[in-house]
Amino acid sequence: MTEYLAQYGCGLLFLVVLLESTGMPLPGESLVVAGGLLAGEGTLNIFLVLGAAFGGSIAGDNIGYFVGRRYGRAIVVRWGERFGLGEKRFKMVEERFEDYGFVVVLVARFIIILRQLNGFVAGTMKMNWPVFFLYNSISAALWSLGYGGFAYLFGSAFQTYFAGHSTWPLYLVAAAICLIGCYGTYKFLFKVEDDDGPAEDAGSRHEA
Repeated sequence: MTEYLAQYGCGLLFLVVLLESTGMPLPGESLVVAGGLLAGEGTLNIFLVLGAAFGGSIAGDNIGYFVGRRYGRAIVVRWGERFGLGEKRFKMVEERFEDYGFVVVLVARFIIILRQLNGFVAGTMKMNWPVFFLYNSISAALWSLGYGGFAYLFGSAFQTYFAGHSTWPLYLVAAAICLIGCYGTYKFLFKVEDDDGPAEDAGSRHEA
């Protein structure tokens, strides 16, 4: 991956991040880290790396947003039941986005799968575009700086350390964070607020 990035430069980085942000299963995050490492070695310019990551994120997410806004509901109605997203759950997601959509947009870029579907879901939920664009830009900037900038500043130190140590604990921690993020997001989107249900039922029985 690093050799391809060194050969084709930040244009490749921009393209991969853009396509990943539209929903394709591509290693955009890994490529941003690789770009930061190459910038630390002097092969690439760190500002171009960060700019390509940021620009690709914004472009891809907005393509996904407008595709979702135009075709998302039709896709969900036709295919949603097959993936556990029926009309009831779709309504729950809509309600969450009405109140907390900006939070989802902010954190989605840091969680695999959510990162790929972020723009499409926001568009499908008819999230206000200026609000989406603002929080998506903040998220993309933090993501680019977090992965690309961190690799640029500390990549050589990590490479030196892991040259003599196993890297499997690092992958294990990354997988655990990913799973926790996905589970937490799932619970957040599909949480059933039924706290008033028992009270209402008791009141009805009492009146009867």
